[in-house]
Amino acid sequence: MPPPEGDETPEAVDTAVGQGLAAHVYSRPPVPTAYYEPPSANAVFVAPGGNDTAGTGTEAQPYQTLGRALQVVNAKPADATTWTVVLKAGTYREGDLTVSRPRVTVQRYKGDVVSLRGSVAVTGFSGTGPYTKTLTGFDPTPVEADCADTVLLGQAGRDHGSETPFAVTRAGIPLRRVAPGATLSSGQYRYDAATNVLTLADSPTEVEVALKRWALKTNAPLVKFAGLDIQNYATCTVNWSRTVNGLTYYKGAVLLYRDTESDSGAVLENSTVANNAGNGVGVAHGRDIRLSGNVLVNNGWTGAQASNAQRLIVDHNVMSYNNVRRWANTVEAGMKVTFIRDGVVFNNLFEHNAANGFWCDQGCGATDPGDRWFVLARNVARYNDAKGLFYEVSHHGVIASNVVHDNSQTGIAVFGSRNVQLWNNTAVDNDASSAGYSANVSIVDDNRCFSGDTVPGGKACTTANGCDPQVAGNYDHCEPSSVGPLANTCNAEGVVLMNNLLSGSLSARPLLNVDDPNATAYGAPAILQAHDYQAYYRPSTGAPATLIRFQRAANTSAVSYASLAAFRTANPGREPQSVERTGGTRHPFFVNAATKDFTQDPASADVWGRGQALPSEVLKAVYWPQTSPAQPSARIGAIEWRDKPVASACVVSAPVHHRRNPTSGDHLFTTMLSEAESAASTYGYTDNLGVAFLASTTAGAGLSPVYRLYHPTVMEHFWTIDAAEKQSAQTTYGYTTDEGIGFHAATAPGPCLVPVYRLVHPAASRHTFTTSQAERASLVASGWTDEGPKFYAGAPQ
Repeated sequence: MPPPEGDETPEAVDTAVGQGLAAHVYSRPPVPTAYYEPPSANAVFVAPGGNDTAGTGTEAQPYQTLGRALQVVNAKPADATTWTVVLKAGTYREGDLTVSRPRVTVQRYKGDVVSLRGSVAVTGFSGTGPYTKTLTGFDPTPVEADCADTVLLGQAGRDHGSETPFAVTRAGIPLRRVAPGATLSSGQYRYDAATNVLTLADSPTEVEVALKRWALKTNAPLVKFAGLDIQNYATCTVNWSRTVNGLTYYKGAVLLYRDTESDSGAVLENSTVANNAGNGVGVAHGRDIRLSGNVLVNNGWTGAQASNAQRLIVDHNVMSYNNVRRWANTVEAGMKVTFIRDGVVFNNLFEHNAANGFWCDQGCGATDPGDRWFVLARNVARYNDAKGLFYEVSHHGVIASNVVHDNSQTGIAVFGSRNVQLWNNTAVDNDASSAGYSANVSIVDDNRCFSGDTVPGGKACTTANGCDPQVAGNYDHCEPSSVGPLANTCNAEGVVLMNNLLSGSLSARPLLNVDDPNATAYGAPAILQAHDYQAYYRPSTGAPATLIRFQRAANTSAVSYASLAAFRTANPGREPQSVERTGGTRHPFFVNAATKDFTQDPASADVWGRGQALPSEVLKAVYWPQTSPAQPSARIGAIEWRDKPVASACVVSAPVHHRRNPTSGDHLFTTMLSEAESAASTYGYTDNLGVAFLASTTAGAGLSPVYRLYHPTVMEHFWTIDAAEKQSAQTTYGYTTDEGIGFHAATAPGPCLVPVYRLVHPAASRHTFTTSQAERASLVASGWTDEGPKFYAGAPQ
C-alpha cells in the first residue's frame, strides 16, 4: 500500500501474534483510480458547490448532496432505464443512504476523487502527549451503544469497546481503543463516555470519529457503486443487522442484498472501503452480485462477508489489514462466505489480515458440478494471522493456481469437505503458530456430523462414538448424507491433490497433513481420492523434521514421515511421481525465493514440463471466465496468479474495443465495454470488430494521452496523440467536439508494444486504426491511405 500523504509516517499498529512474521503496518488507504465517463443521458450530477433546492441535477446545476440525488433517482419509474448519479470531486460527509430503485449507478465523475465519509473531523486537542479533547458539536451516544450480536462477541483478545461502533482514525489510519485509565501506546486512544473525553497517544492529525451507521445499501437489482472512496462508518459486528434503542446497525458500510434469495446483479467495483468500525462490505441473498477491483482494508472486523448469495463473483480485489479490533473468535477473515453455491473467487489478494485470508465456511460448492464448481483460483494469500485459504464443511470446490505464503497457520486448509480439487498451488513457509493440524496444505476430517447419520467409517453419528452430532437449524451444522452428493456433510472425502508445490515451514509442522482425528476415523486413504506430482522442498531435513503427516488407516493415529521415500515405502503406490529436494545455496524450484518471486525456474526439471494434465473443471477455474480454455504447458505449482512477476511488465493492458456504424461508416475505439455496447444498441455501431489493441486508462511512465474528437457535420470520430494535430483538427478541419482523452499510449516502441497504424479514406472522410499488417494492406488496396504508425500500444490478445 502507498505511504500516507504529506510527512506522516505509517505506524506499526499491530504485529502478527509473536510469530516472527512481517508486521502489520497500517497506512492510509489508496484512492480509487478507475476512470468513469458520465453518460450522455439519464444522469443526475452532484457537486460540493451544488444546491439541493435550486439545483436541477444537471452538470451545470448539480445537487449538493448524494442524499438529494438518490431521493430524485429513487422516485423515477422502475422501468428499463438506467439512471446514473455522477459525483464530482469532493468529500461528502453523508451516510445511511439507500438505493431502492432498480438500475441505478452511483459513480465518480471521470478521474475525480470522490470520498464518502461517515465521520466527523475533530480538532482543538490540548496537551503535548497524550492529547485530549472533550467532544462537542455532535452526539457520540449512538455509536457508543453495544450493538454486537451475542454469538459474535469474540474472545478475551479483542479490543476494549469493540462491541460498539465507536471508531477513531488518525491521518487515515485506524487507532485501537484501550480502557479508560489504561496506559496509551502509539496507535491507541481512550474514550471515556462518562466525561465525553477522547484521548490520543499521538499528535492529533486529521482525527475522525465515525458517526454514520452505513454508507450505501441496496436491495434493488442491477445497482452499481463504482469508483468511490468510502471510509469511517460506524458499522457493527452483527450477522446482518441489529436494532438498539430504535436504531438499526448494519454489518457493512456497503450492503448489497435482497430480502429473500432472488436475482440481484448488484456490483461494487473499483472502490475503496476502509477504516470502518466493523465490516466493510456485506452481501446477502442476491444472485449474481459482483465485487470487482475493490480495496477493502483497515476494517475493524472482516473486509467483506457474504451469505446465501448464489453465483457470487469476487475478482481482482485487495482485502488486507482487516480485523483491526482483533475479535479473535471464529468468524474473522479478509473475506468470509457461507452457503454460496457456484461462487468464483478469482485473482484477489488477501494479506496481513489479523485473521484468515479467505474463508468459505458451510455450504460452498456447486448446484451442478458439471457446469461450474466453486472456484478459488489465482489468488495470493500471505502474512495473515491464521489460515491463508480455508475451505470448510463444503463440497465440489476447485482450489487451483493460488500462491499462499507466510501465513501464521495453515496455508491451504480443506476441513470437513468433499469432492475438492487441489491443483497447481504454491504453498511456502506457512505454519508459524504450530496450531494443531496445520501445514502448508492440510486436509482434515471434521468430527461434526448429522445426528443419526452414518459416517464414512461405518459408525453412527453419536457422542459415544466420538462425534459431535448436529441437528437441522443449528447455527453451525452439517447436512445428512441422504441429501446426496451436494450436501455439506462435514466429511472429508473425494479430495484430489495434484501438481502442488510445498516448500518449507515456519515451525515443526509438516509440509502436508492429511488426518482424521475422530473416533470413527476412516483414514487418509479414504479422504484422498488421488494425489501425485507434488514438489516438496525443505532447507534441511530438520526444517521441519516431518515432511508428511498421514493417517494410514481407520482408528489409528496419523504417522509422521521424515521423507518422501519413507512415505512411499509405507504407502505403496502413493505419490510415485512426486519429488523431494533439500538444502542448496538457492531454492531449486523458484526464480528468486528470497524476494518472494515464486515463479517456477524453467531450468528446474523437477517442476517445469511435469505434472498431470488439468481436468476440465480445473482448467476452467484457472482460466476463468473462459469456457473452453486450452491446456497450459505442464508444470508443478501455480500456473498463473495475481500480480505474477514478469520479466518486463507491460505498461498497457486495457482492451480498446472497436465498433463500426455500417450506415455512416464511422469507427469507434473505446476502452469502456459499456460504451461500446451502448453505441451498438443506441447509436447504430453494430459491427463488432473485436479488440483493436491494448492501451491504458490512466497516465503512466512512457505514456501520452490520445485525444478523442468528433466532427458533428460528417459525424466522424478522430483520435490523435499529437497535441498540435488536435488543435489543427479542431480549428481547421471541423472536429469541434472535444471528447477528452480516449486512452493513453506510447509515442515510441517498447517492451510488449506494437505500432498502431492510422488510415484515412479521403472520399468518405473516415479514419481507422489497426495493428495488423494484413488488414493494413487490405485497407490500402480498397482505397484507404496509410498514414503510418501514430502511436504504440499492446497487441490484441
